[in-house]
Amino acid sequence: MTPFKKNILKGRTALVTGGGSGIGKEIAVTLGRHGAGIVIAGRQQKRLEAACLEFDSQDIECLPIPADVRDPDQVETVVSGALNHFGRLDIVVNNAAGNFPALLDGISYNGFKSIVDIDLIGTFNVTKAAFNGYLKANGGCIVNISAPFEHWGVSYQAHVAAAKSGVDSLTRTCAVEWGPLGIRVNSVAPGAIAGTEGVRRFETAVGRGGKQVTGTARDVANAVLFLVSDGAAFINGICMRVDGGSGIDLMKIDTSR
Repeated sequence: MTPFKKNILKGRTALVTGGGSGIGKEIAVTLGRHGAGIVIAGRQQKRLEAACLEFDSQDIECLPIPADVRDPDQVETVVSGALNHFGRLDIVVNNAAGNFPALLDGISYNGFKSIVDIDLIGTFNVTKAAFNGYLKANGGCIVNISAPFEHWGVSYQAHVAAAKSGVDSLTRTCAVEWGPLGIRVNSVAPGAIAGTEGVRRFETAVGRGGKQVTGTARDVANAVLFLVSDGAAFINGICMRVDGGSGIDLMKIDTSR
């Protein structure tokens, strides 16, 4: 079931990075079910192809393009591939991300840099390529998948918090600079999403020291769908938390040693 009309994205094309699994896959299939042609990008070609087979069975046209968002040349290939196949690129969802739970003093130099390169630099690379390739001349929507760490600290996530805070800042700047061009740029910050690799790793590292509100990947996908729809035509530069209120709940998980 969906609260949205089936064809609200008919005729549009959406690129979802990290769209072969997890939250990214749910976002991609949700946009596809509502009429968009789908391009998914990621590092594992077999995973992308398997996801596209599932999409095809639901009459969703899907193009898989393997790419590492840290590499600008590969990102340019994704954008050009999308345009060659669909002729347009209206929606970009920067979902590709890396994560591993670790206390700050246990994160290596390379480990910290790797997360920043994927989450922040990767978001910039894809955003810039899409802007130059299509959005600058035609307008469209960008949604960056963030994390609810910007205004409060959380143990085991220093590298992710730093990168995602950068993503939120980039989101606001893009919204200011590109809004006059008809490009809306927003972010979505999921809380703990049940069944995801990130939650499993976090719970293994931290344990369950307190209650944790969990949502579903579909909750995140519906938020993205709303933000790229005409219903959000006057929404630009925000970070929408999809966390069940956990971001304002003082009863946090105990992550002390």
